[in-house]
Amino acid sequence: MVDFDALAAAGIPDARERAPLIEYLDSLGFTTEQMVEAESRGRLFGLAGDVLQWSGPPEYCLADVAAELDVPLADVQRAWAALGLTVADCEVKTLSHADLETLRTWAELRLLVGEAEATGLLRVIGSGMARLAEALFTMSRASTPDLRLDLTHDELTTAKAYRAAAGFIPRIGSMIDAVHRHHVMSARRYFEHVLPEGSSDTLCGIGFADLSGFTALTQMLTTDELSALLNEFSATSTGIVHAAGCRVVKFIGDAIMWVGSEPAELVQVAVDLVTHPRAAETSLQVRAGLDFGEVLAIGGDYFGNPVNRAARLVGAAEPSQILVSEPLRELLDGRAFSAPRSLTLKGFTAPVTAYPLSGL
Repeated sequence: MVDFDALAAAGIPDARERAPLIEYLDSLGFTTEQMVEAESRGRLFGLAGDVLQWSGPPEYCLADVAAELDVPLADVQRAWAALGLTVADCEVKTLSHADLETLRTWAELRLLVGEAEATGLLRVIGSGMARLAEALFTMSRASTPDLRLDLTHDELTTAKAYRAAAGFIPRIGSMIDAVHRHHVMSARRYFEHVLPEGSSDTLCGIGFADLSGFTALTQMLTTDELSALLNEFSATSTGIVHAAGCRVVKFIGDAIMWVGSEPAELVQVAVDLVTHPRAAETSLQVRAGLDFGEVLAIGGDYFGNPVNRAARLVGAAEPSQILVSEPLRELLDGRAFSAPRSLTLKGFTAPVTAYPLSGL
């Protein structure tokens, strides 16, 4: 039996009026202390779902972790910040046992690969998880309006909807682990083909493609239409890249960047993107810029002149056009090109020769 008077005295206002929510939380096993703490944060309605998101009960502060790992506290603070997480007061217990083990992995990894590399990996993980979290949040809010208390005006309805949605968080964690393992094997096979013997650089093709006139198009579309367009472009282009044996590096707004070990595969992706039937159906035009050469692969991204040149070439390409750099053209037998163009590109002191791919 719930003691509503005791809850009200402990700090939960209007406890009796909020009986449906409180009885629901009580049925799930939440204690008075947990309810009062959640109410102090304005999250009583979210308590049922919040616990499914936490990595575990807070048992450690950053100072505890530093002592446990025998690592300077300043290093632990930097590692936690590299993950994109708020560095709380070093004496406040906000970290779980799982968090401790996460930082233990980082501490042992940096002994193996070095401080810069290990902390760089944390940044990649942090940025990737932040993006995933935002994607989950925006997807959930768009598809499940009952998650929004300002729409339901009913704490119990929102609490149940939130718990149902949060129940996917542990399952998504398992999904991430399985998919990560597959991608590790895929990356190993890819780098076996693009790392020249005795070199730390990566020899590969770089491709960029974007939607021509996208900025003007965004002013004509509703939010839902824009979301559908970007989702379709992302799904279609990802499928095309993977089908050709290449790898997606990232999406930048309406642009995709991909890499490939073989020149022909790199070009095939661009051709399939530019000539895709859906582009014509939706009155969209795709353009692309391609290059090939030695680049630095670090932190899940690529850097160097071929990357910069390909990125500038896509900006110089006309709608439905593919511009190919001179180094890549020399590797392409059997492909026809239009007359070369001499381009003045930002960041390049000398004019850059580009070849429009013909016969699309």
